[in-house]
Amino acid sequence: MAHPYSTTSPERRYIPFFIAGAAIGVAFLVSHVMDAYHIKLPWWASLPIDTMALYGLFYGLFDKYIWKWSVLRRLFIVRVPNLSATWHGEVRPADTPGVSSGLRITTEITITIRQSWTTITIGGRTRLSNSHSLSASLLTGDECSLSYEYVNEPSAAASATMHSHHGVARLSLGKEGTILEGEYYSGRDRQNLGTIRVSRSKR
Repeated sequence: MAHPYSTTSPERRYIPFFIAGAAIGVAFLVSHVMDAYHIKLPWWASLPIDTMALYGLFYGLFDKYIWKWSVLRRLFIVRVPNLSATWHGEVRPADTPGVSSGLRITTEITITIRQSWTTITIGGRTRLSNSHSLSASLLTGDECSLSYEYVNEPSAAASATMHSHHGVARLSLGKEGTILEGEYYSGRDRQNLGTIRVSRSKR
């Protein structure tokens, strides 16, 4: 399930004002045209062109679609990176003295990210388990990084020592926007940590 994510980009403070301005402008234009042509609508038909209704419509369109437009990034209006994609790569566990000792086996992983301007969901899948994010944050600036907390559920083929657990991952986005790599830690019970490196699939 998609959940909100935090970001260091300041855009969420000023973009709602732009959307509100657009809603007011369109509502005024529609009202002016209707007055000019002496158009009278019944009360139930006038609700969709109400300023607040237009704001909700424009905000929803921006949140789901418009924020992805490349022109907004070239103008530095939107700085939050669009990570929506399927990412393929490897997990490389580090050797630890805990219950995961001796399980230093490189494993293929597929990470699926679904993102809007305000919400995100991050799912991970390996041969032995599936995971999904609970919370996330995106740091923007000289370096862009994605940090998230996840819960991992083992598959039926997993070993008896592997069970449901929480973890944290921090992945940095490469300058070309095609590589995510970093580290993960899967909690004190599993005592498992290592590195993740995944590449964005072609859209």
